[in-house]
This record gives sequence, C-alpha cells and structure tokens, in this order.
Amino acid sequence: MTWAPEKDTWTYDDFTSGELDPARWQIMAIDGADGESHQYRDRNARVRTGDGHFELTVNPFSRFHDTDPRQNNAKQMYRSVRRFSVPTAGELTFEVDMGVRTYGQIPHDPLDAFGTVNLFDLETGVVLNAAATNDTVYALVERLVIPGVTQPHEHYIHRVVLQVPTEPGREHRHSITYRAGTSRVEFRVDGQLAYWAELPVPVTGFQAGMGLFSARDLSRYTRAEREHGQGATGRWGRWQITTCVR
Repeated sequence: MTWAPEKDTWTYDDFTSGELDPARWQIMAIDGADGESHQYRDRNARVRTGDGHFELTVNPFSRFHDTDPRQNNAKQMYRSVRRFSVPTAGELTFEVDMGVRTYGQIPHDPLDAFGTVNLFDLETGVVLNAAATNDTVYALVERLVIPGVTQPHEHYIHRVVLQVPTEPGREHRHSITYRAGTSRVEFRVDGQLAYWAELPVPVTGFQAGMGLFSARDLSRYTRAEREHGQGATGRWGRWQITTCVR
C-alpha cells in the first residue's frame, strides 16, 4: 500500500480588515552595527489594506545610512508575528501574489528599488526572497551574519534573475517551498518552477515578511548614487501556507 502525502493549506492573512492586523504583522527591527535596535520604517510610507491586498508605498525613499546596510537597505518591512514550523518529514510552502511598481528606478538595476516576499530564519541566518522591480523578477538566497549564530566566513548571497516577463505593477503568483531532509528550496512564479537551491544548513522554521528595499553597495556607490529620489509601491495578496507530510 502506498500512502498519499497529507496536505494542509490555510490562509495566514487575507487582508480584508481595514488595518494591518498587529497580531499577524509587525514592523521588522534588528540591532544595527551601533548595538541599537532599529526599525525598518520609512517616514514617507503610506499603507492601504482591506480589499484583499496590502499596499505599501514609499516615494521617495528616505531611510538612509552610509556604512550599515541594516540601517539603509530596508526602507519599510513587515515580519510575521508567527514562526512557521517545517514538518520533520515533509515540506512547507508559502504562496502570495505580489506586484511591484518602482518610481525613478535605474532600469534593469535589481537593487536600486524593489519589493519582496521574504522568508527568514534568525536561528540559522537563512533568508529566501522573491523580489521584483518594474522590469525584473529574481530570487535571492542569503545567509546572514548574526552574532552567536553565524560567522563572517559563512555569509553568502546569491541573486538569480528569473526568465519571467514583467512590467510595472504586474502581479505574479510567488511560491517558495522548503523541503526538510534535503534542505532544498524551490521558487515558483505563476506556477512554474523558476529556480531551486540546496541550503547549507537545515531549517526548522521560517517567519514571513514583505517590504520595499534599496540595496546598492554602500562601499561602491555614493549616497547621491544610491539615493536619488527613487521609490516604490508593493502590493501583496492573500498569504497561503501549505504543509505536506510524506
């Protein structure tokens, strides 16, 4: 007898409330190089929700720092209050629609202004992002340097441009699946497998996130080159979570 996988799909947030639910989402905060806690919040942010989507606009970006990426790159970002556990013998999938429109973005520069679907695990430093600009859709796999968790030599970041046609504001269905046992992660866009990778460490759970960023290299570009009046709008639909136990 063969056993069929047990699947369970449910909605984390359908954005039908007139305000973002604080029991589900909080502004991301992290300790900076100065040892202080810094919120990923931009004073120019405008938010709207209640129609089945959450929409965030920051135009122009105003959150800057010249030496610490943690105080510069994320203009505004939200994290899930809940951490989602990975089934021991199975997989965990996050699905959400995202459309991104940028303003004044340098064409075909994926780091000048972009929006993201984030998965991250602060217990291992693993970050998985589906990201988009006006003209580019890409996947990101990163391992952060976190004191007491990872060492500087363990840090890496891979960005892979996906062969997905897009345009300003166009929504795509993003799906990120993590498989326990193999530590394999799969990125799907509009139902099609677009990229996969195997992580260097097993992950037992993820938090979800969504935000707007500008992340040009602080050591390579001047502030005038990095922050030139650009901005963005991100629009996220219902978050669906699926666990599958084999």
